[in-house]
Amino acid sequence: MSLPAAVRLPLAFISLCTAFLGSTCVHADEQQDIAKGRWQGMAAMANLYLDDATPEDFIEAGDNEKSQHDNYAGALTYYLTAARLDPKNAFASYQAAGSLAAMDKNKRAAEYLDQARERGFWQLVLLKEDDELESLHQAPAYKKLLQAAEKNYPAMAKDAGLAAFSIPQGKAPAEGWPVVVWLSGFGTEGSDGIDMRADLLGDKAVLVGINGTLKRDEHRFMWQQDSVASTEAAVSAALKKLEKQTRIDRSRIALMGFSQGAEHAAHLIADYPQQYSGALLLSPGGYRIPFGENKARDKRIVIVHGAQEHESNQKLTATTQQALESGNQLQSHEHSEGHTFQADWRKVYPDYLKFALNL
Repeated sequence: MSLPAAVRLPLAFISLCTAFLGSTCVHADEQQDIAKGRWQGMAAMANLYLDDATPEDFIEAGDNEKSQHDNYAGALTYYLTAARLDPKNAFASYQAAGSLAAMDKNKRAAEYLDQARERGFWQLVLLKEDDELESLHQAPAYKKLLQAAEKNYPAMAKDAGLAAFSIPQGKAPAEGWPVVVWLSGFGTEGSDGIDMRADLLGDKAVLVGINGTLKRDEHRFMWQQDSVASTEAAVSAALKKLEKQTRIDRSRIALMGFSQGAEHAAHLIADYPQQYSGALLLSPGGYRIPFGENKARDKRIVIVHGAQEHESNQKLTATTQQALESGNQLQSHEHSEGHTFQADWRKVYPDYLKFALNL
């Protein structure tokens, strides 16, 4: 059940405007605008309550209030509600602390940092990069939370770098299955992407999906900001594990990455070319890891980007192409959309992967 998006003033109040001229009508319009604005500010919260929303729904609404409207006070109401609904939700308390700190309410923010610690906060990666809490870095509550997160993170991040496999049915080819290794983008979960195999590869190859090596939150991962060493280690471990389940063709292993995953895939094939036959790089984005010497030769590489992507991503695409094009078979394709899988990906990406795998 949802409440209406607008509010109607009583008929008697509206009739007042028709009975008088001039300032009375202006006053009535102003009052109506104020009433409408106040209602719209409360409607989202009311609707979440009426729809029996989860604490996670309230947290998401708070995040949107900050990112879309820069409204920290409004975001705080969602976070406090989530923290009250779930007395064990450490992340709700943590987000409330961030909003309070952004509003210069450091004493109250410290109280919610303590609450987050008491509830078992573990999101160390988020804590270390959170600029909302910068003013509290020397506060005892922040230092205690940091220590607790460092202690709690390993147990909660065991699925960082975790791999999942989608293997075609039937006997593997004599030379083994070709393999595509999927490196997903920032804040996503690579291991849940293996359902794409049917659309991308059919029964021609195995699809391996790997979570980023840093865990930000439940089902949200990322790759290291300044190095691909841990990514290479995760891919190597995944392939060794896969070989215990089926035969694979080590001469046909292609990387497929999106955004930060594409940036890492580009550096993997440049730095560890002996491991990979090719790559499909979709909308490279991330932390701008500098390219060193490109060791890749005779690799089959496809780079795809959207015409409406941010200028920084366009530049990274150009830098990636420039770094990899010498000595390799490289295709470059542009679609009309932004930083996303293009609408017809099920039609075009399979051909790109056939090229990368030399099928």
